Amino acid sequence: MEVAILDVGSNNIKLEVHEVDNTGNARLLYADKVEARLGHEVFITHRLQPENEARAIEGLSNFSKIIRNFNCKAVIAVGTAALRETDHKDFIRRAYKECGIQVKVIPGVEEARLVYLGVLAHTKFQSRDFLFIDIGGGSTEVSIANENGINLVESFRLGTVRLKELFENEDRKKSLKMIESYVQKVIHPFVYEAEDFNYDMGMLTGGTSRNLADIVSNWPGEKVREENGNLILETAALKRVVSEITGYDISELKKVKGLDSARADIILPGAILLITILESFKIKESIVSSYGLRDGALYNYIEKKVNKKIYFQRQGQSRKHGVDLLAKKFNVEKEHARQCSQLSLRLFEILQGEHGLSEEYEDIMYGASLLHDSGIFIDYSQHHKHSYYLIKNSELPGFSSHEKNLVALVARYHRKGMPKKSHAEFQSLQDEEKSAVTRMASILRIADALDRSYTSAVKSLELLNSGKEELEIAVSGKGDLSLELWSVDRKKKFFEETFKKQLKLRVI
Repeated sequence: MEVAILDVGSNNIKLEVHEVDNTGNARLLYADKVEARLGHEVFITHRLQPENEARAIEGLSNFSKIIRNFNCKAVIAVGTAALRETDHKDFIRRAYKECGIQVKVIPGVEEARLVYLGVLAHTKFQSRDFLFIDIGGGSTEVSIANENGINLVESFRLGTVRLKELFENEDRKKSLKMIESYVQKVIHPFVYEAEDFNYDMGMLTGGTSRNLADIVSNWPGEKVREENGNLILETAALKRVVSEITGYDISELKKVKGLDSARADIILPGAILLITILESFKIKESIVSSYGLRDGALYNYIEKKVNKKIYFQRQGQSRKHGVDLLAKKFNVEKEHARQCSQLSLRLFEILQGEHGLSEEYEDIMYGASLLHDSGIFIDYSQHHKHSYYLIKNSELPGFSSHEKNLVALVARYHRKGMPKKSHAEFQSLQDEEKSAVTRMASILRIADALDRSYTSAVKSLELLNSGKEELEIAVSGKGDLSLELWSVDRKKKFFEETFKKQLKLRVI
């Protein structure tokens, strides 16, 4: 069958049509792009400019005709930074009503994940860790990853269009110097976090990096070498060439061999952005990949529709990585968080007949249990509320925005009061989701109480009896469990009201 992939970016809207067979093999049939510049002035005004929006809708309308001509069975359209930072509801509505295309606006870390999948599908990592850098018009995603997954990821509000418009100045050299200083400050915390990881090479994706590699490869006396089918760009060579063209005006830039003339006004901000990141992370050379977001979106679709087992395995790994990284970011107490997550998942398992929730909620349970104390990062006394805010407003790879909200709400109700009619974020859920959050939060309260001593004393849990009015759970562990039993007795009211049964623990 034919599958259409649309990337609605800050600079261009790009279309690819692939033929996918029943084994998951794909063949590119068609590719085209429209220069819509949706990101123009968006990162300053946070509004789409009418003329750019009109150009984008016209492009999508023409693309929809091509999609119909290919009789595509699936259309995957993703929107990135320009749409993320605006009230994009009207654009999404127009794209669907006028063009029949449903655009999904994805978070920055999801963009990074798809880029990683696109590169992974076509590149041999050879057991190396890479610093991925994906520069777009409005955002830049930086991650550390290997063939087993992403270990650290961040989406920065740094992009070629954004930087050009933020630092426009008649004195170009001054503007570029300001960009360099600004980028250094923005990425500094991530550079510090990355010190815990071993990586020795960059992986550059996106049109800006590829275009810069083309310029270097065509520059007299410079070259971009090739190894194992990959282009290798040296940071020093890139810096030498960029220093030469910094003084060029637009007309001179357009004559530079290898430069895409449509990028003439944004190539230097992009170059300074890339060089600053490479030097900050001490990257001397990088692979310039021709794969990226659209390849990842296709690969993700194939895994999900053709090989679901691999998809769910990879999705689970991505989610676990995301939760673990966020826990580290907020200095969550490791042993208690790990014990709570193990006990929560065990209770979720043995009480399946009581809560009736599907396996899809297990990842929500895991995320909430590991991150329930993240709010202590701000203040202890109201940390359950702070946990909600931090989780909801943080990047959590692998989770959709809605799923992230569920994780945040379960963590929110791990202590103190129960959900109320005045809690707008809870009341906005569907009835089924309200029930799921309530049940998972009541389980988390019991798991948290079972590690009241912060010693991971409880080693196993078994369901002994599930009657009409009573639940009896066997608890075994090491040492004195009296503090845990006392804590459960104090915190079990929410659980008992939720499941309408008395909870009894028996130490064995």
